[in-house]
Amino acid sequence: MSIGFTFKAKTRKIDALKESVKEMAEESGYGLALNENWLTVSFCTMGDLSMEWERESGLRGQWLITGNCCSTPAGAGFHAAAIRFLDELGQKRLSELLVDDETEYYHHRDFERMKREHFYPWLNALKRHCAERGSGYSNFCLCWDMEQYQPEEVPGTVITPMGRFNIENMIKQTEKNSISWLAERFFIWDNEEKDALYYRNTALNYLWEQCCFVPSRRSSEDSVCNQMIIDSLEQAAVLNPGLPLPVDAYREICSLADRAPSIKEDAPKMESDYPVGFRKREVTHSFGTLRLTLPGRLKYEWETYGDGDGCNMWRDSASDSPVWRVSGFRLRSGNAEFPEECSQNEPEEFEIPGGRARIGWIEYEEDGQTAFQAVCDVVSGPSQYLITAAYMHKEEKDGIYALMRKLKTVPDTPAVTNTESYAQ
Repeated sequence: MSIGFTFKAKTRKIDALKESVKEMAEESGYGLALNENWLTVSFCTMGDLSMEWERESGLRGQWLITGNCCSTPAGAGFHAAAIRFLDELGQKRLSELLVDDETEYYHHRDFERMKREHFYPWLNALKRHCAERGSGYSNFCLCWDMEQYQPEEVPGTVITPMGRFNIENMIKQTEKNSISWLAERFFIWDNEEKDALYYRNTALNYLWEQCCFVPSRRSSEDSVCNQMIIDSLEQAAVLNPGLPLPVDAYREICSLADRAPSIKEDAPKMESDYPVGFRKREVTHSFGTLRLTLPGRLKYEWETYGDGDGCNMWRDSASDSPVWRVSGFRLRSGNAEFPEECSQNEPEEFEIPGGRARIGWIEYEEDGQTAFQAVCDVVSGPSQYLITAAYMHKEEKDGIYALMRKLKTVPDTPAVTNTESYAQ
């Protein structure tokens, strides 16, 4: 269930088209990913317009352009901006442009009508979905990228890119204040322009979904994330000083970025059902059928070995401990069993959801220092996994073991998704 549009067109000069898109994106401050056969314009967080092309047959064949844009959950403001962008590009470089816009905004250009007839009913459908089904799940998600980590389970809540909502409170507030109350908190770009609400919600998405709440000096990625949050909230405060903001989170990020806050401490504070930031707490990563729960501040890397092989690694690069690594394989037939040889100290076997685990630890020398490694083998049907955590201090073992005891495996089946109409 989503809102968006598709289009097709023709052009004689594909290089000229790409150059026009590049100029238009730069002029508007949009991101651009450009490839030999496709491009994507990024208007905002979760707001992309993509197109690809192929040459017609024949000496005088033109280039056939096809493209699409999914406007939810970015919002009506993004939808309108993407339509305007495509319209301008069509006037410059495209011929025979045909747009299939389910909101019909491409033809009537009535922004409030589009919100009223499409985006608000879409959001109302999600609200009904939460009310009817949310209580039956321990980790209910809406518009969440299921390829990334899963936030901590909190019954009675819904996970979204804009944060965690208490389902009961969300329904009460929407019934009391209308669906616009939820729209202002759910969509990145709810209004026609990039106003204060847009900048606040951009910051909220970064705070909830991406921010690790670590010093900017840890990595360039952390620095960019922290700076985006600060800049967006400060811009929101300038555009609308009365707009409630996540002031406490802002001041925390300023401290992590070694930046003096410019938003006053007594500025209007935005209410939230839960403390801001999924990665402030533990999150769960997927590796095949394995589910591994780790502190949210750890970032994923692919560690490459000298022979060109490698493994999955999670670590806090600002700390020397612990470093988690995961590898695994799947048998063609039969069920996996623990390796017969076990060199770990104090091995212990126990059941986990969907399989069995065996943990132990070893001591070794690294750069003249004593180091330790917790080792966990997991077997589940034909799958076998090896999870290790390298650490430098003995007292860290208990915390690592506690995380290893949270391991679980899930059936190797496709994820369940629900598709329905948003028509009322």
